[in-house]
Amino acid sequence: MRPEVFEKDNDANYHIDLIYSMANVRSSCYVLEPMDWLTVKLKAGRIVPAMATTTSSIAGLQALELVKVLKGCKKDEFRNIFLNLAVPLMQAGEPGDVTKTKLLEGVEVSLWDRWEVRGSSKTLTLQSMIKKIEQQYKGLEVRDVMKGNLPIFFHSMM
Repeated sequence: MRPEVFEKDNDANYHIDLIYSMANVRSSCYVLEPMDWLTVKLKAGRIVPAMATTTSSIAGLQALELVKVLKGCKKDEFRNIFLNLAVPLMQAGEPGDVTKTKLLEGVEVSLWDRWEVRGSSKTLTLQSMIKKIEQQYKGLEVRDVMKGNLPIFFHSMM
């Protein structure tokens, strides 16, 4: 195996032929006008360098934020960046706080929270787990139970 360098001007490598066929498959799927081979070749010459520039810019910005994570920086030192290379424009702002919803006194959750229930799968039944949670958090009702990304219980379907 070896890496293949994209070269739009060498017709013998069939790079533009592949892009041409994939673009027209996509156009038929989305009911778009198909493109002729020369139009694809001209657009590929502009798009590939633009993608490389954008990808490297984003990778560099992500690396900067990763260094901040590794250094243990405070939240106000991180940046959320909007980048538009066509204009060119780069705007950096501080990330906002995540919205939290108060469920009970002393219990707040966000979109990113999850509750993990630990116990032996041989002794813990779904019914006993739901009962235990509803007793511990009086006033709450278990709605959905997932194991990883697999649904085990959906309240709306029961």
